[in-house]
Amino acid sequence: MRLLLAAALAVASISRPAVRQSSDQLPLRAVRFYRADHSRTRVTVFLEIPYSVADSSGSVYQVDFRISDSTGSTIGAEAWKVTVPAERHAGPCVVETIEFLVTPGRYRLEAAVKNRVTGRESRSALELEAFDHQPGVSDLLLSPGIRSASAGDSVPQAGELRRGGALVTVAAIPRLGPLRSTAHYLLEVYAAGEREDTGSMSVRVEDAAGAVPFRWRSVPVQVRSGGSTLHGHVSLAGLPPGRYMLVVSVELAGRTEERRAEFVMGEGEEAVHSEQ
Repeated sequence: MRLLLAAALAVASISRPAVRQSSDQLPLRAVRFYRADHSRTRVTVFLEIPYSVADSSGSVYQVDFRISDSTGSTIGAEAWKVTVPAERHAGPCVVETIEFLVTPGRYRLEAAVKNRVTGRESRSALELEAFDHQPGVSDLLLSPGIRSASAGDSVPQAGELRRGGALVTVAAIPRLGPLRSTAHYLLEVYAAGEREDTGSMSVRVEDAAGAVPFRWRSVPVQVRSGGSTLHGHVSLAGLPPGRYMLVVSVELAGRTEERRAEFVMGEGEEAVHSEQ
């Protein structure tokens, strides 16, 4: 995971949806968390790079990542090289993770991946809006695997990051299938004031037409003063192949907020890790 601290200047406050990605590009997803101590948004970005982009094992590709503000000025940039491993146990792609802090405003994230030998290049970009005040909940982080950290297992392994007491398998858009049909989700809930709150959380799946093939009953949640990290999982066995949204609804202090994230359900084992 790479940390890119962006010294972003505050710009006009905007409250529209968080992220919009250009189509027909490498999967790129940004998940926003709020940091009240600095009144800033911590952004975790997942960039999925199919090994087909790098062409072959042993190839070296370069990743260039850039953050610009609403004026087009660059406020953060980083470049690094990666060698495609000879053994690809994790499937036909790698996920690069970048994190940074920004003040309220609108930003553009751009990523370019170039094979150093062949010159082949792929790009991706998305528009992002940072929180202009403390939200009730963060964005939804969706993953093919989340496990609880323990005293003897607290350090993220390759392809993981840590959020609170959870170790999360990184993915831009989780690819599930018959052999791996469980979706894991995580979000942060921010309590109002310095008191604990109780509420409820429910989960559903929506298809491209807005129909709800799966819905789960709500469960009670307890949120500590200062906020809590909530995570869980649902089985999607039997869900037909296609693109879907997992929607998590949190009710707290009489207010309900929803967050959603996309996932793909494939037909076979090859769908577990990637959709080229």
